[in-house]
Amino acid sequence: MIQKVILDENQLSSLSNIFLPSVIKELAKFGSSMRLYRILKHALGENYQAIEDLKLSSIYDLIYDNIQKKYPNEYIYKNVLANKILLGKHSLNTSFMLTEVGVKNSKADCVIVNGTFTAYEIKSKYDNLGRLLKQLDDYRKVFDKIYVVTDTYKVGKLTHLREEGIGLLQLNRNGTISTIFESMSNKENVDLSCLFDILRRDEYLFIINKLTDKKVNVPNSQIYKYAKEIFVMLDKGRAYAEAVKIVKKRGDGKQLKEFIANTPKSLKARVIETKLTHAEKKKFLSLLELKIKDILKGDI
Repeated sequence: MIQKVILDENQLSSLSNIFLPSVIKELAKFGSSMRLYRILKHALGENYQAIEDLKLSSIYDLIYDNIQKKYPNEYIYKNVLANKILLGKHSLNTSFMLTEVGVKNSKADCVIVNGTFTAYEIKSKYDNLGRLLKQLDDYRKVFDKIYVVTDTYKVGKLTHLREEGIGLLQLNRNGTISTIFESMSNKENVDLSCLFDILRRDEYLFIINKLTDKKVNVPNSQIYKYAKEIFVMLDKGRAYAEAVKIVKKRGDGKQLKEFIANTPKSLKARVIETKLTHAEKKKFLSLLELKIKDILKGDI
């Protein structure tokens, strides 16, 4: 069993690739995955045989537990946020989580949409802090609450964020999150031009239609520019509230909620962000109950 195998950081780094969206997509689409087999075989070597009779869900859970304890990379942070905050503190009925949300030249690792936008920037012990101030400046243009999530090694280097209104969270070795200090509200600094750019076309057109009497009746190539000119003139408070409501609706689908609810805790963040069809979701859930040797027999 993998629990009894001593894995070094290189092996764990390699094994962490089983959580890549491309692997999940391949499994869900084809019912098997050459990538998954290669990752497991390369990292485990002769120990691969010890896991052949385990279910796919057990493989994911076991590898996740090892990575969380010995190699807490960015995915671990995202998944803890999904389990402890999105699904623990809130629920899929009231909230949704986005990942890699672009704001100017930065990408927020996670954004939880509840009654507001709350951004979480991950800084694990493997990350440097060189770009952090620039990233936080970008996030202030869109998000109400902003947190940096880090580990015990970096907490002491980030206590100055309190004075800037940024919250600080610590990921603990047991997979829990501790609040070092809370984020202050940042709504007054939101830039509607930047907020507009995180919205989809149907979303910003809906908001404009709801809050104004203006019609965006221009050729497709001109819609973005024309709609943005209208959007930036809206009342900031109303535009922000409507943006929160409409982005939260991205997680309203019954099928998506059921899919997330029925996947193991080790996979919550990944299945939230991996785009799958309804048929692929069903196939992936069925694969989770199969032994790894039966799933990968065509790839060996």
